[in-house]
Amino acid sequence: MSTQRRTILVGADGSAPSDRAIGWAADEAARTGKALLILHVVETATLDLPGRTTDGISEALAASGDLILREGRALASERRPELAVDTMLVHERNVPAGLRQYAGEAAEVVIGHRGRGGFAGLLLGSTGLRLAGHYPGPVIVVRDQDGSTAGEVVAGLDLAEDPGPVLEHAFTAAAARGARLRVLHAWHPPALAVESGVDLQITADTFRDHLAAALAPWRDRHPDVKVVEDVVLGHPVDMLATASAHADLVVVGSRGRSFPLGSVSHGVIHHAHCPVAVVRPYD
Repeated sequence: MSTQRRTILVGADGSAPSDRAIGWAADEAARTGKALLILHVVETATLDLPGRTTDGISEALAASGDLILREGRALASERRPELAVDTMLVHERNVPAGLRQYAGEAAEVVIGHRGRGGFAGLLLGSTGLRLAGHYPGPVIVVRDQDGSTAGEVVAGLDLAEDPGPVLEHAFTAAAARGARLRVLHAWHPPALAVESGVDLQITADTFRDHLAAALAPWRDRHPDVKVVEDVVLGHPVDMLATASAHADLVVVGSRGRSFPLGSVSHGVIHHAHCPVAVVRPYD
């Protein structure tokens, strides 16, 4: 995470999940010493009505957006009075376009899992998959939580890809929380692997060696973070969803070698029991 990016950006649409995302983002900003920017997008595409005047609609949407931002600021300030909070109303064709203007400058982009068709609602379909998988840096999807903490961050690692972005965010998140870091690699053998002579134990041992080697330099950089290395047999989405039940955050990459672009991160977003960080390298 770049030290030059000193703001956490959170999308607001006035829904309850959006409020939870603002609360989470406020805690994260306070925890990491960053400012908080709450952003609402007035989607101009909804105003494309040929032959009709939309000035009144535009003004009403802007007024609604201003109210959402005021309430969001009040929520964040009440939760973290010491926090520097700013708000911004953006007029753009759609939410991804509005968010894109500022995502590259933020240390993290935070959104709720569900909403009123704005930021969070998009994550339930293909547009949301592009949101979490194609924007630079970490995109955090905040799911419903009971407010308790588990003291653990889980990182899902694809050993065929560059582990740097995922591990940088995961170690930083664990250090900021004083939490244990569980680095998990799940592998799913092909059909008839055993019948074809594949030794599953030897394969698992090989993966453990590769995981240990990938983690070695990061352990050196973060000696105060307790690390648990996990190599498990099973589908990555299932294993990460299970691990998320006892975690404060799950960190995954935006792509994998063995699965279509974003399929693991998309599955984890849907099934995790805690917030999920989808990390794409900064451009």
